[in-house]
Amino acid sequence: MDAKQHLMEIYRQNPCRALPNALWKTITPGDDLRVEIEQQDRALTSLAVWQGDRLMALWCENLEDHPLSLTQIDRVPFALVHSKALPIFEHRRFPHQEAYFRLIHKDDPPVYNCPPGFTYRDVHPQTEVNRVTKFIKSCYENIKVGESIVRGWLAHPVYDPALWVWVIDEAVNEPAALGIGELDHGVPEASLEWIQVLPPYRGKGLGKAVVGELLHRVSGFVSFTTVAGKIDNPTHSERLYRRCDFSGRDVWWLLSS
Repeated sequence: MDAKQHLMEIYRQNPCRALPNALWKTITPGDDLRVEIEQQDRALTSLAVWQGDRLMALWCENLEDHPLSLTQIDRVPFALVHSKALPIFEHRRFPHQEAYFRLIHKDDPPVYNCPPGFTYRDVHPQTEVNRVTKFIKSCYENIKVGESIVRGWLAHPVYDPALWVWVIDEAVNEPAALGIGELDHGVPEASLEWIQVLPPYRGKGLGKAVVGELLHRVSGFVSFTTVAGKIDNPTHSERLYRRCDFSGRDVWWLLSS
């Protein structure tokens, strides 16, 4: 079993602990991926995933089990570190530090119908890239998502147009919410990447409706669905996912020089 296959097996057992985001974002063709795994009595004690000098994931059961050298700790320019391993870097002062939640959904999809006056409508990604881009920008302040970035999502190996969905305000026939998910048949896993509700429509249950619809669309095709996001997100996205029966306590830190 090569490193990527071994990492996939570990990921399938506990995805939110193993990696800070969906597996396909770490395992991509042509990457110089190095995986360091320590086990004791077949139980995982530490995991480090490297791409060049960038530490793409670090987890350890106990701090004394971590696999990093003092030089690596002192010099790594970029690291994604599970909260259990974060004290390893306590003497470093990274200019950029952000905490991300990581949650999982394994159960049957919840039933959240659209509120009265709203309906689901499929996005047509190939022809609606500009509309999707403008919509996302309308939901955030100072977000750097351009049309070329959104069009690039269509080239992802996990792109599935069936997981792009609008919630339409029937009164004006315009989008009020948007959901975009991705599907990795190799794991098999779905990940929710973008869940947006326009500010005037928030608090009406549209976020739950979008999440429930995406979970319904992947039901029967995946072993689990994962999501990640900033802990201090002003839209309180973690609270939304927990209301939709996502669970977990894993926190990952992005550290960069």
